[in-house]
Amino acid sequence: MGYTKVLYFLVLCLIILTVLVLYLFFPLLGLSAPPKETRPIPSITVMDHSGEINKSSGTYIVTGTAQNTGKTAVVKVYLVVTTYDVNGSVIGDTYGALMNMNPGDKKTFRIEAWPFYNGITVSKYSIVPDYNFVPSIRQ
Repeated sequence: MGYTKVLYFLVLCLIILTVLVLYLFFPLLGLSAPPKETRPIPSITVMDHSGEINKSSGTYIVTGTAQNTGKTAVVKVYLVVTTYDVNGSVIGDTYGALMNMNPGDKKTFRIEAWPFYNGITVSKYSIVPDYNFVPSIRQ
């Protein structure tokens, strides 16, 4: 019984020693782990945009052009529009999606912000591309 415990202990020590030797000498031999796969970061630039109240519907409409200024194709990007009142408080937000943009592609967009503003003045808005946005329904 004692002989078996000593044998297990020696095998465990041998495994630990082997791992340490490999860990220390791999870099010295010019060996390393394979490089991690890196994905290019998408880059959508929102250009020449403007926003205005649609007097007939009461919604705020943002129009403009977006360009893929990155080096990789973008399957889907959300353009998130947030509107603010004169005090800088958020009035509302919404989004629109652009699909299948190759590097250099330009696409026009029209995003209608809701809910209806019922006379609240939109002082300013922001528009931000988001590659991970998951749309939700606001109550």
